Amino acid sequence: MLSLQDLQAQIDEALAINSIESSFSYEFYTDLINEQRALWLRNEYNRNRSIDPYILQDLTCLELELVDPIQCCISVPSGCKVLRTKKKIPNTIEFFFTKGIVSVGPADIMKPRFILVDYSRVPYVGTGRANKNSVYAFIYDQYLYITSRNPITSMMQYITLRGIFEDPTELGNYTSCSQSTCWKPTDPYPLNLWMWAYIKPQVLQQLMQKGINELDDANNAEDGRTETGRQAPQQQGGQ
Repeated sequence: MLSLQDLQAQIDEALAINSIESSFSYEFYTDLINEQRALWLRNEYNRNRSIDPYILQDLTCLELELVDPIQCCISVPSGCKVLRTKKKIPNTIEFFFTKGIVSVGPADIMKPRFILVDYSRVPYVGTGRANKNSVYAFIYDQYLYITSRNPITSMMQYITLRGIFEDPTELGNYTSCSQSTCWKPTDPYPLNLWMWAYIKPQVLQQLMQKGINELDDANNAEDGRTETGRQAPQQQGGQ
């Protein structure tokens, strides 16, 4: 897997080979790469294929806070403790029947993961004898919530979330429990090389087309200035 900087360098090189002077920012490169990656991954994993762990990213130290479900406008079974991440969760890729969240659990990755549920199911979970101490996780209003009847749940401070994010670079705004950044441009970009081989031409095509359009717009503007600057022909004769 290549870093984002490596992918951007490949685009620069390809544009130079095609004699297209690049006036685009690396941020624009990144937007196009993220967009194509999301489309390809959505198409790939809507076919019920197993998810490649190399395209996954981890938020390894999401801090939690105890919240009042009434103030948060959420409905949970009576007696359940509710925790919420202090920071919003970056948007994950959405598949046909699920979001791109693979697992949520304690910061200790060796401990059992929580049960991911859709928010619509929250009022009905944990009401049986067998699952009364189960821990459930769900997304609501861009935050991740944890709920359970188990009183130990309220003492949790940090959790780990693993998923397929629409914009992998957003994880640069989060830190791990060791205070290191969760992602940097020099880190491997979560995209396999075989998929990049298909995505790269699509990105280049969009850049080249945009460059041609901008050149046409500039020429048209120049032609307009020339036309406007012409003097009206003088009348001849005695008219």
